Amino acid sequence: MEISGGKLATYEESQVDWNAWKLTHAALWDKDNRNHKSYGIASWPTAYIIGPDGKVFWEGNPAMLLRREKEVAKLKKLIEEKL
Repeated sequence: MEISGGKLATYEESQVDWNAWKLTHAALWDKDNRNHKSYGIASWPTAYIIGPDGKVFWEGNPAMLLRREKEVAKLKKLIEEKL
């Protein structure tokens, strides 16, 4: 899910970005940045993988995985263990 913080971009600005990015996933415009505050999101992009138990078992910047085979392998192993 894409979450756009309302303090950083208006709804209209967010929609322009989403259309340009041709999103294939859900998007949320968070007017009051409640998600940022509730979950301690301090940077963008931030991704979370949540297990069947409802607990976050990975948090990070998915762009940091690009072209980093060792980190991707570690994440894949963690996913397999948790799911």
